[in-house]
Amino acid sequence: MTQQLEAELTVGPKAIDAYSRLSYTMWFALAEFVDNSTQSRLNYGNLIDEVLVQEGRPLVVSIYHDRLNKTLVIEDNSIGMSKDDLIAALRIANPTPDSRGRSKYGMGMKTAACWIGAHWTVTTCELGGGEEWTATVDVDAIANRGAKVPLTMRPVSRDDHYTKITISGLRRIIQKRSEETIKDYLGSMYMFDLRPDVKGQVALKLTYNGEEVNPPQESDWDTDPSGTLMKRDLPSFTIDGKTIKGWIGVLRKGGRKYGGFSMFQNGRQIQGFPNAWKPNVIFGGVDDEGANNLIAQRLTGVLLLDGFGVSHTKDKVLFEGEEEEALEKFLVEQTRAYAEYAKSRRGGSRGPKWSKEQVRDMVKDMQTEFVTAEIKDALSNAALPPP
Repeated sequence: MTQQLEAELTVGPKAIDAYSRLSYTMWFALAEFVDNSTQSRLNYGNLIDEVLVQEGRPLVVSIYHDRLNKTLVIEDNSIGMSKDDLIAALRIANPTPDSRGRSKYGMGMKTAACWIGAHWTVTTCELGGGEEWTATVDVDAIANRGAKVPLTMRPVSRDDHYTKITISGLRRIIQKRSEETIKDYLGSMYMFDLRPDVKGQVALKLTYNGEEVNPPQESDWDTDPSGTLMKRDLPSFTIDGKTIKGWIGVLRKGGRKYGGFSMFQNGRQIQGFPNAWKPNVIFGGVDDEGANNLIAQRLTGVLLLDGFGVSHTKDKVLFEGEEEEALEKFLVEQTRAYAEYAKSRRGGSRGPKWSKEQVRDMVKDMQTEFVTAEIKDALSNAALPPP
């Protein structure tokens, strides 16, 4: 006689200890907290934006690393969380109504905090709530001794709104030399938020140890012989119902870290500068790193890929089926002329040729320079090698 039963597939508490072995980098782990802060503002934009305008400041996310005490603090002035919101946010892989856009998986804060440190607290106050709630997480105690997460409350002003995450017992050491890299990556990841709009206003002010994180400088685009800027928008393109937008261009002066395509989702960079996507059908090389050639150094672009899957750590687009091949084919067609131009920039193709008059004037200037008193003195005092 056949029996049919049902069982629940559950995740035990030791799972949170396993998060310390995820393949994060420090900048992508920190980005999880920035994602939550910025998405919270997007979820309640009209409400929190009005308050921030009245307060005369933008959304601010501040990151502090205390190397001596081995702590990391991330705090923001977004809308904050109520007690119920905080309890819901502590549930792993349990998306809430606010889990959308940059925070759609409902896991980032927990996985990143456990990856960075053994202990962490979340202190938050929702705008208009008048209550500050703090949750304290001891990763080892929860994973191995069945501990719970204690919550404490204290009354505060109803005008207050913030969230502060403090991580201690750091599992990772942030070297001083790594901090510039962290700022470079974060500046690139949130460049659309960090750049001022037409009114000069920014959607986000991001700081690291008190120093403002800046977006990459605007690119210096090359021009063709007619003077036309070598940059253009891509035509809208759809793959399996998912739309790709963006632009491509050729840099006047490039470098390996400047070439390639930066891929964004929900206005946040998934992969890009200084480690952009370089499909070998366009850039050569292996493993999508690009060859060390002029195309890989000067051909660049931005791809807006909303709707595509991304990795757990939000550092890679996960294409399905033949999506990647279809995208590569589209980009090969769109970049062919630009790739040829970038490649031709070597040797005798460095811009328009000089006229005879320009060459003659240059020679006359050099002749004049070489008979000046300074040059004569330098030649008279020069120590010549023995014959």
